[in-house]
Amino acid sequence: MLYTFVLRRWLKRVLLLSVLMMITGLINAQTPPKNENKQTSDKKEQPKTQRVTVIGTVLDSKEEPLPGVVVKVRGTTQAVATDVDGRFIIQIPKSDKDIFLDFSFVGMLPHSIKVVKPERKLIVHLKEDNVALSEVVVNGFFAQDKKTFTGTATTLQRDDLLKVSSTNVLKAITALTPNMKIVENNAAGSNPNVVPELIIRGANSLAISGEQGINNPLVILDGVEISMEELYDMEINEIESVTILEDASATVLYGERAANGVILVERVRAKDSKVRLRYSFTPTFAYADLSSMNLTNAEQKLELERLAGLYDTDDGSLDQAYAYKLENIRKGINTEWYKAPLRFAFSHSHSLTLTGMGQNLSYSAGLSFRDTYGIMKGDYRRNYGFNINFGYRLTDKLTVSFTGSYGLGGSKSSPYGDYSTYSKMNPYEPIYDEYGEYIKEYYFDPFDPSGSEKKIENPLYNATLSSFSKNQSRNMKNSVMIRWDIVPQFYVTGQINYSSDYSQSDVYVSPDDSQYLSTVNPAEKGSYTISGTNNSAWDGKFTASYRKQFKDVGFSVNAGCSSISYKYSSDFSAQGIGFMKDNLNDIKFAMGYTKNGKPSGDENISTSVGFYGNTTIVVLKRYIIDGNLSYSGNSSNGANKRFGPFWSVGARWNIHEEKFFRKSWLNDLSLRWNMGSTGNAGFSAKQAVTRYQYDQDNDYYTGVGATPINMGNPLLKWQKTLKNTFAINTRMFQDRLSFNFSFYLDKTFDMLVPIDLPPSVGVSSVKVNMGELLNKGLSFSLSGRILQTKDWYLSSYINGSHNFDKITKISDALEKTNQGGDTGTKPKLLYKEGGSQYDIYAVRSAGIDPATGQEIFITKDGHYTLKYNEDDKVAVGNENPILKGSWGMTLAYKGFGLNLTSSYTFGGDIYNSTIADAVENIDPYFNVDVRAFTDRWKQPGDHTRFLGLGEKKETYRSERFVEKKNEFYLSNITFTYELPKSFLKKIKLERLVVGIAYDDVFRISSVKMERGTSYPYQRSLNLIFRPTF
Repeated sequence: MLYTFVLRRWLKRVLLLSVLMMITGLINAQTPPKNENKQTSDKKEQPKTQRVTVIGTVLDSKEEPLPGVVVKVRGTTQAVATDVDGRFIIQIPKSDKDIFLDFSFVGMLPHSIKVVKPERKLIVHLKEDNVALSEVVVNGFFAQDKKTFTGTATTLQRDDLLKVSSTNVLKAITALTPNMKIVENNAAGSNPNVVPELIIRGANSLAISGEQGINNPLVILDGVEISMEELYDMEINEIESVTILEDASATVLYGERAANGVILVERVRAKDSKVRLRYSFTPTFAYADLSSMNLTNAEQKLELERLAGLYDTDDGSLDQAYAYKLENIRKGINTEWYKAPLRFAFSHSHSLTLTGMGQNLSYSAGLSFRDTYGIMKGDYRRNYGFNINFGYRLTDKLTVSFTGSYGLGGSKSSPYGDYSTYSKMNPYEPIYDEYGEYIKEYYFDPFDPSGSEKKIENPLYNATLSSFSKNQSRNMKNSVMIRWDIVPQFYVTGQINYSSDYSQSDVYVSPDDSQYLSTVNPAEKGSYTISGTNNSAWDGKFTASYRKQFKDVGFSVNAGCSSISYKYSSDFSAQGIGFMKDNLNDIKFAMGYTKNGKPSGDENISTSVGFYGNTTIVVLKRYIIDGNLSYSGNSSNGANKRFGPFWSVGARWNIHEEKFFRKSWLNDLSLRWNMGSTGNAGFSAKQAVTRYQYDQDNDYYTGVGATPINMGNPLLKWQKTLKNTFAINTRMFQDRLSFNFSFYLDKTFDMLVPIDLPPSVGVSSVKVNMGELLNKGLSFSLSGRILQTKDWYLSSYINGSHNFDKITKISDALEKTNQGGDTGTKPKLLYKEGGSQYDIYAVRSAGIDPATGQEIFITKDGHYTLKYNEDDKVAVGNENPILKGSWGMTLAYKGFGLNLTSSYTFGGDIYNSTIADAVENIDPYFNVDVRAFTDRWKQPGDHTRFLGLGEKKETYRSERFVEKKNEFYLSNITFTYELPKSFLKKIKLERLVVGIAYDDVFRISSVKMERGTSYPYQRSLNLIFRPTF
């Protein structure tokens, strides 16, 4: 006890003494000495820190000076920026310790140097930060190392696209992506106002009611979702890169929007510190491709009518009509009606882009204008665009960027109408009467119009009226993104976007149109249909990314959330009828509305939210596994099925990193596998709720009656597609040769299909999730640099793909749509379990009996018969080819370049509607294919493919009309010349490329059929002028 007491008192005294000494020391430190002079004389003054001046210049990889580079002394706040010539001067402390200078600049990799001899002038080179697109995969949320990526993604640069097409973005993308195709639309041809449909790895949804675009991929432009039409209208020179994401690992983070694949588009951005002004001018000269037209001339057509017995009468009353037409032929009348609505079209597109960077700021701005004219007279498509991007590094760790765009569009359809009406016009009929005026109508018997069975209106007359069909649109996109690099291994990004678009369609049909020639009541002549939509969307996402590398193991974790709110508004729609005069072409002059054309509007609001995460583990740089999870909710789903999970797992083996496989000639050899579930919310929220419509015709004492227009389904949810992918990739000989192969198996569950409802409900069917569809296929690509010297360069590529689909489950209601006969010459689509959505159903045929000229059919059970029966239809072909793809070649000599692009397809089937409609099942009162006159059965013993000429009695769906489609198509030849740098310096240009491109050069096909039935296909010549200032 005594010992403890003494020890405590001693410690207290020691602590008290220590505190007093500290206080005294502080006071003395603040008190000046009494004898300052003496103190100064006794002690030497402390020397100031000595500094050394460092002078240097910062250059890029092209030996060009970089202004605005931040030069900082490590460990201090001291920093300067380089001047316009890339020079800098900075004072550094003279020290025995090592001094480092850190260099940073937007778009360049950070760089540090150790100052060894300050008196020497420094020359510092910064490298562009383009680990970029060749080494990473951008999925729209975060970037992933290409060497550890388990998904399937194809990245295309602007130069790649321009080698395929100077004007058409979609055409260029599909040519270079094996698993992507443009859905062929033979009717629309080269109509500039028809937006194509794209499909990646087969169709995951059935277009049961003729829906357009339900299998289109999701399109993202600079982080903002856009429509396929906006991508179609983009000026190709504005694009920096396009990335196509195909499988589950690549797309799963997009949740319920990912089943059809994703296309990521990035506009041009600044690459170096110099202010660059890029201009592109592409004039286009186009003309119609009529090589598939094979119509009868005037003499052949009249003879065909005579052989068909159209002039055979008991009293010879039609002899005069025959003589009149024969006299027209002798006068030289052979009207080429199919050329009448066509023109030689001139279009032009312009793109102007300004880029630059400096003082932690990067910027780009672009203007574009496309003025496209089709080959049918009177139509056009016009687009104006403006975009801007700013990126600013607030600090070394915080970066803010803004992207905005605004676009205007307008289009007009040709007043000359459907092209098929011209191909049906008889060539012995003149266009004008003896007074030089358009003939309005043609009768089979011009001397007795009232007794004529057939009357044909002159389509050229309608083109002189005030009728029109036009559309106007505008769109705006804004995006703000912030990135915070908290530590080198951890960063977070946040992005918020807003988009809006408006469109209006106006269709006016003049009261003087030939379709109203027999209409008596003025209140029923003429019509005006107007409709407008106004859509907007807000969306935002937040992502946190962490990466860590240990000795042999590396891993990355990415997690975040997103939210999207859509508002679709059909602001107004109306259809007025009854117009007094041709030029009173505004809806306010309408006398009334059609029954269902009274002014109306609609609105649809949907919201979705999602949470997502990604983890990738890399072991020894060669064994990679990753997993993705997305949990999404959507208000468009039924009330009981709002949320659902989507996931993917993947693995990769980099064989070239194995010690036993490390070869100097092998750059990459890897195996990839992934599987996962993605979704498709491509349906309206209206399908999940029951809706009624007020009916003014049912006005009761208690109020206006309402009728159901849609039966809701609270269990309705999005379709899900389970995707499996196996792939092998290899690059060798310093990337001179590369080969990629992939196999996929995709199965869609919960596909939307209709089921029947009893008549008492008021609607015929309701949509439910009960269909299943299987897609499987393969793709490959092979590319190589065959020759590469100082002056010469030769490379080539070939790719191909095959897709097979199978309907594994459908509803009874969909089965019932298969029943009943066809209404046209082309077989209607039939959906059967176990079959393909691309199967062609027809009655099997043994050909034409040479003795009788009748067709011999084969029944389902294999018996031969002369009787046609719709119930005997079976699948006789499939439109999916065995293999389709493209081939291309690039040859360069010094500044000259030659690019060839082609496509091929073989092994698929096609129902040749030309021989069905214009050769055999013809209406002899209209013009037809010349084969209807030359290749038909005429007498016993004739071995022909087509029935004998006579009155059309029945429309057959015969196997004879199904043909194998094997085709080679040279789609583009481009010749360019890049002027030498020595000459460009004299005219103050950085770069100048000029050239010429020819599209749709030729097509070799095993199928002879008319192409472009409602709008012809075209061939075009493009001039190229692309200077960079």
